[in-house]
Amino acid sequence: MNRKYFKPIAIAAVALIAFFTLWRNMNHTSNWKPDLFALKNPNDITKFVFTPNNDKKTSLQFQKIDGVWFVINNTDKFVADTSSINLLLNWAMPKLKIKRPTSDEEKKFATRALTIDGTKATFYKDNEPVHTIYIGNSTQANDATYMFYPETDRPCVVEIPGFQGYVTPYFNNDINSWRTPYLINEEPSNIEKLSVFYPFNPTESFSILQQNDELTLLSSQNKSVNAKRGLIAGYLLLCKDFAREAGQVAGINSDLLKRDTILKSTPYVLFTYTLKSKKQIVIQAYPLPNSAEPISMQANRETAKTISTELYWVKASNDPLIWMAQDVILKNRLKKLSDFLQ
Repeated sequence: MNRKYFKPIAIAAVALIAFFTLWRNMNHTSNWKPDLFALKNPNDITKFVFTPNNDKKTSLQFQKIDGVWFVINNTDKFVADTSSINLLLNWAMPKLKIKRPTSDEEKKFATRALTIDGTKATFYKDNEPVHTIYIGNSTQANDATYMFYPETDRPCVVEIPGFQGYVTPYFNNDINSWRTPYLINEEPSNIEKLSVFYPFNPTESFSILQQNDELTLLSSQNKSVNAKRGLIAGYLLLCKDFAREAGQVAGINSDLLKRDTILKSTPYVLFTYTLKSKKQIVIQAYPLPNSAEPISMQANRETAKTISTELYWVKASNDPLIWMAQDVILKNRLKKLSDFLQ
């Protein structure tokens, strides 16, 4: 071979070998299926568990019992927010896709972060584990998530195609962020009696009694009052559930003095639900002084308008925490006895 061609050929060969080595390193898991991290049959899942690698955080278990999802930790068990669980199981998990495996340098960072503060998520079908993944933090651009699949040699960058974000928040272990926002959520047929009491206007208080499929309106003196059945049935249907504001626990719960001051004051209204099972739940509402929260509402297709709504503290007898609720939730429930007599 002519020596003048040898040097360019040698350089090209070295470059080709380097490129192949780098490509093989970056695509070390190219034989893995892109949907390796995805949950294939979300409707079969009856339980899943989040186990943090951080010892300061507690595990969280989600379990479907008689068709109802519950969220459970070491001390508490609550009905879970079905919409949040459906978002995780039926939207996020089935769409997870490997964007690329981590490089050797990136692997060190991702592995360390997963080891220190990652979360193991295990999904069960009939108490048998069917899918396990480890979830880490977001990538630097916040457009994907570092994840690790058991029995592989490196973490991967995992994304949801078409979604510009990361999924770490979907695997948080704060039990209160997974709780249902409903202080009560019952079928009207399960409510034996609903009492609405106004401490500052007791004569306008009333109860609705349901016996043998018959509805009876009672005054504050527990006397039967003539009223249209349609009005009574409509009100009971409206009040079958009661939602608080979703989100984090209100900070006032960490200030026992302020919380207790509110609870020792006279509530504006009390809703007492007596269920057919004889279980009783009382919801108390306390107005916040000088409180108003702006809410953006769609006026028409082109414009939006902002209105203000009053805020209330609400406390359910089966929950030690107090929460916020908007006037838009309460106002249609603030019926008086006289409203049913019109």
